[in-house]
Amino acid sequence: MEENKKGKNWEQNEVTLAKEVSVEVIPSIINLTIEEFYELAGKYKDAFTAYKVKYFEDRSRFQEFTSNLIAIANNLHTCIESTEKYMQQIRLSMEGEQNSIGIASGTGARRVTQQQIIENMDQLNTRWNNAVTIAVNYLREEVMTDIQPHLSELFSRKWLVGSAALETICMTISDYHHDHKHLRPVTRCALLMDLQFRIVSEYLKAIEQRRLTFASYDERSSAGKRMKNDVGRMENMLAEFSNNPDMEGQLTSLSSIVSCAGDVISLKDKSLLSLEATSFARKFPNCPSELLAAILATRDDVGRNEAKQLADEVLQHVQFHPKDPIFDQLFGLRQQESSEWGLPNFGMTNVFSNFMKKE
Repeated sequence: MEENKKGKNWEQNEVTLAKEVSVEVIPSIINLTIEEFYELAGKYKDAFTAYKVKYFEDRSRFQEFTSNLIAIANNLHTCIESTEKYMQQIRLSMEGEQNSIGIASGTGARRVTQQQIIENMDQLNTRWNNAVTIAVNYLREEVMTDIQPHLSELFSRKWLVGSAALETICMTISDYHHDHKHLRPVTRCALLMDLQFRIVSEYLKAIEQRRLTFASYDERSSAGKRMKNDVGRMENMLAEFSNNPDMEGQLTSLSSIVSCAGDVISLKDKSLLSLEATSFARKFPNCPSELLAAILATRDDVGRNEAKQLADEVLQHVQFHPKDPIFDQLFGLRQQESSEWGLPNFGMTNVFSNFMKKE
């Protein structure tokens, strides 16, 4: 925050000095200032990236890594806000004035237009946004490092007989949230949504990888109950995080797809399976056919060919139903390996930008 104030004061001093010399050079001074901040933003990102690399080499090395990354993310958020405000000031201050001003340079006349300044500030803000997305990624990576072993237990034989994997995952995220709650709401929300993507997609990935199949109705029934209980635990965690006024209405739950998959798996009367699968497809019409087929094929009374045929049929009937784009991101994520996960790859940068606009 102190650095941001210094930068702002320096910027104001430069403009004041420019006015004393000549009003005509103000656009060029502003443009040079933007270029300096653009370079600074890149160096800042490189510095905290190097810090992150050293931390993950030995996590006992920096005890304040989480709080430092939170401060970095908040500083970058402030930079975005300041750049936006300054851009508005430029538009207002230069409105009605001559659109371009020539100044002498060693190579001839150099002209700086209002449009050039605005475009350069847009580029600066893009760099700030990219940097804050990377910072959020590093915070997410820290949490993921701790919960990854437990994610691999979800929807497995160990999970079915009583593993506390999801409880451990939720407790770990809640522990981190004691620090993460100091993030600006927009970055906190993006981080929590990303973590939710990871958990829910793990169930879908486990189903497709046939991490668990069932030999009897009793097993399927137990799995269905377990999936509903897990969803309840996840939703309670999100509700707890949403209690803060600055988070109200910001978090979208994705976990309903897990309980709905559990309904398909645990259905006792196979004669009603087509209706249950259709109900699932209506709720998630953008569900890939291979995923729905995999859900059906976990049942002990459905073969793979039958599952594929039924999935294709029911999804054909709902192909024109309204689709929630957030589930497109989820369905894409399930196909990725953990090492490939990253906010920018699955539209979370866009989600982050949308949150910024809301705030």
